[in-house]
Amino acid sequence: MSLRVVILASRDEALAHGSAQDALAVQALDTQLDALERALVELGHVPLRVEAEPDLARTAHTLLARRPELVFHCVESLEGDARGEALVADMLARLELACTGSPARALADALQKPRARALLEAGGVALPRGFVLEHEQGALPAWYGPGRYLVKPAHEDASHGIELESVVSTLGALRARVRHVCRTYAQPALVEEFIEGREFNVSLLGSGDGARVLPLAEIDFREFPAGQPRLVTYAAKWIESSAEYRGSPSVPAQDLEPQLESRIREAALRAYRALGLAGYGRVDLRLDAHGRPLVLDVNPNPDLSPDAGLARAAQREGLSYARLVDTILHDALERAPARAARG
Repeated sequence: MSLRVVILASRDEALAHGSAQDALAVQALDTQLDALERALVELGHVPLRVEAEPDLARTAHTLLARRPELVFHCVESLEGDARGEALVADMLARLELACTGSPARALADALQKPRARALLEAGGVALPRGFVLEHEQGALPAWYGPGRYLVKPAHEDASHGIELESVVSTLGALRARVRHVCRTYAQPALVEEFIEGREFNVSLLGSGDGARVLPLAEIDFREFPAGQPRLVTYAAKWIESSAEYRGSPSVPAQDLEPQLESRIREAALRAYRALGLAGYGRVDLRLDAHGRPLVLDVNPNPDLSPDAGLARAAQREGLSYARLVDTILHDALERAPARAARG
């Protein structure tokens, strides 16, 4: 069955707040969009591109004029504000259009990291201890003590604001980093215990009871800059010329005891469901000193480029890129509102 599929994306040049290099992540969509278009043609569908505008009424008008039977939701932000991703998903739901990926509530909850932490804890998901500071002189929790902490923006994705300097070990450094986050990103800072153990990326496909875990990947830090905290920074994700990028490749997980692999898979699936993700997603975890998987981040609608982690994990399960796109497409159709399903 051939479908009219709109690939909906935004053309943002930078974040609404942040540093100049933060523009790299919001400008990195072209590879993904080209690959999606080619895969949809290979599958026999008719792809159409639509650019999401900050004026969602205009976007809705343009969409409806294209008469889509399905929308691939690839909007990362609107005018550099990551909250736009959830606003677009809400618009699509109100228009009763079949849409790939997670619903608006899940996108909003995952972005608001303190809220995500509360929902994950309520769902029985183990996390590093953490707290939020609205400003650099905010009160510390009673349990705070000596150790290493990770300071990051409370409401960003794509590792914005995460640098080697984000890991601190003194109270003075912690407060200075909180000041930097609050001033640079115009939002509170989330402070979490820095977990030193192995880090895993867990890709998932499907929705609800049908969600499943793809083959596990692990961050290989063996060539990471010596003496630096082993951390997947913004540079490690987006700046290919950096030593952090070269020193933290994601590779197939190896040498995992069956029981440990089962615990990692179970923790990722529990986190995926606790935040209500759908279609596809990624969960990042680290092992603590006792070998317990702790969830670091839950990422709905991650990068769908052919060389990104989700596609590589799917390939290890025997899914070509086109088959991955087809799987996500059919999940969206199965969850579609009745009007969208009728066409």
